[in-house]
Amino acid sequence: AEQGYAEAQTNLGHAYCAGDGVPQSYERAAELYKLSAAQGHAKATNSLGICHSNGWGVNHSYAEARRLYELAVARGETKAAPGYLQIINDFIQQDCPLLGQRVVLRGLTTATLIGTRGTAIDFGFSERNPTTGNWFTASG
Repeated sequence: AEQGYAEAQTNLGHAYCAGDGVPQSYERAAELYKLSAAQGHAKATNSLGICHSNGWGVNHSYAEARRLYELAVARGETKAAPGYLQIINDFIQQDCPLLGQRVVLRGLTTATLIGTRGTAIDFGFSERNPTTGNWFTASG
């Protein structure tokens, strides 16, 4: 892994993700997956998508997870990525139905918008379950 071998980086990332023989660290796992994915490794790209889906060591983002799953499929990962891609698309439809849609924001003053450019492609929210008191967090 230290010598830059993508397969070794991916395997070590799996070990850090699970705490298998090394201290469990999602942050270190995500770093290793990023290094391997940058070399075109399909399984690492899929694993980095899983990290983004769950917010493990990286920002929780359905949009980034979907992008990574699509890239993993394009790179030839046919075992897990297609299923994860379907799951993430279902989550997006359920939790973030406006993702990719043109929306109008109300209640913002012109001063708030001065100097801004671009299109919103990701968002998040947190909501407390009134029954359990647990927090649910999602992003698009």
